[in-house]
Amino acid sequence: MRRLFTVLTVAFAVVSFSSMVSAQAATATQTQKPKVAAEQTAAKTQTVKVAKPVALSASGTVAKFDEATKTLTVTTKTGDKDFTLAADAKIMVGAKAAAAGDLMAGKKVKVTYATMDGKHVASKVTIAADKK
Repeated sequence: MRRLFTVLTVAFAVVSFSSMVSAQAATATQTQKPKVAAEQTAAKTQTVKVAKPVALSASGTVAKFDEATKTLTVTTKTGDKDFTLAADAKIMVGAKAAAAGDLMAGKKVKVTYATMDGKHVASKVTIAADKK
């Protein structure tokens, strides 16, 4: 009888202890879920926004254009500015598409560009249409 009582006491203690541990684990999991959700929300709001290059423009007269290096020098009111044509740069005469060969010295142009790594990279060059 004494042995039965000892076995039942030990079994009761094991069941009580295991239910207490599982209750604590469940509570810990529930308290961690809001914390994890808060951390994920904070991570979403802390995303780093990369600034897009700002489109700038300059107007003036073509001083020179080197077709081999795709370098355009434009004389503006503030002095000469050097531009490198982007690979996908658009060259226009008025509203019509043109070729790089149309960039001749003395032509009036408007250059749309962005500054990248300290260099002016032209995305669009509009040549003033000849007046008839």
